[in-house]
Amino acid sequence: MHKDFFIFNEQPLAGGSFSNWIFLLAENRFRIGIEYFPRALYIFLLTLATSPFRLYESKYDKYIEKKEVKPIFIIGHFRSGTTYLHNILCQDKKIAYVTTFQTMAPKNIIVMKNFFKKLLSDSLPETRPMDDVKMAADYPYEEEYAVANLSPYSFYHGWYFPRNMKKYFKKYVLFDSIDKKILKRWKDVYSYTLKKAAFYMGKEKIILKNPPNTGRIKQLLEMFPNAKFIHIYRNPYHVYFSTVKLYEGIMPLFTLQKYQMEKIKQDIFYFYEEMYKKFFKEQHLINEENYIEIRYEDFVKEPLKTVEVIYKKLKYSNFDKVKNDFKYYIASQSHYNQRKYKISKEMKDKIYSHWHLTIDKWGYE
Repeated sequence: MHKDFFIFNEQPLAGGSFSNWIFLLAENRFRIGIEYFPRALYIFLLTLATSPFRLYESKYDKYIEKKEVKPIFIIGHFRSGTTYLHNILCQDKKIAYVTTFQTMAPKNIIVMKNFFKKLLSDSLPETRPMDDVKMAADYPYEEEYAVANLSPYSFYHGWYFPRNMKKYFKKYVLFDSIDKKILKRWKDVYSYTLKKAAFYMGKEKIILKNPPNTGRIKQLLEMFPNAKFIHIYRNPYHVYFSTVKLYEGIMPLFTLQKYQMEKIKQDIFYFYEEMYKKFFKEQHLINEENYIEIRYEDFVKEPLKTVEVIYKKLKYSNFDKVKNDFKYYIASQSHYNQRKYKISKEMKDKIYSHWHLTIDKWGYE
């Protein structure tokens, strides 16, 4: 039996609600691979044991719902530099963000927060499974994990139940033929996640990094008409190999079902292509003064200069006050080495056949 089968305490769903867990099991017809039963049992026991604390914490919801938020969305496909950009911008102390703690235990961050934060910290790996980026309870993270723990309305459930991965993508990234009531519930959960993070940090402006949001421009603007957007894109050839590395890292840890990596590689082509088709269709909905687009390769060469350009374009006047904090963080990441990929002509042709839309549009070879 593979050693990864015995890793059950790194399962994000364990920080969610018991009712959400039962719903997901029913939605997936209780089809869990026998080798993943320890993970399922761990989720069952932890979500059940923490239920009273979540119920008690819900008394704060009436205050959270009144919270005003002004979102800044970092969008772009997985492995396009969204995390690095997000971590830099989160050095601005006037801006809130969703912490790893909130994403993994979204209903247990106020009542007995020190206990639950310690519980989470003990289960977190030192670095993310797909790269060497450090993890900690108070570090910024992507809010999609919180949405997945609060509700069944997330693409990330496809990582736990890969047999339905494409279905989750179509429903909760593309919102393809989705029922209006389900869309309303997704909006309520998503809005609640942002408001709770802003409430937790005592700020209105909040910066978010969530790759699935690249396909949700219309829905996000329906909730936040004046939201700001920072789109970062990267060489699609490199994005493909890095995304494969992402799935090779997370699937053995997260999945509750057997999966075929070759099928997931094919799905990666589909996810990227369909998400960007929807993005390009909806991009015009964003007010020009609220949007900036940056190229990853230029950004990593001069990150501080790129951040200054972002602040000017989005009319944020705080750059000079935070400049030294940005510099310090950028210097702390100087050891990070990007992976280099050898691409055969056959693989290059295959990637181009699927992703020629972005490759041609952005001028990559």
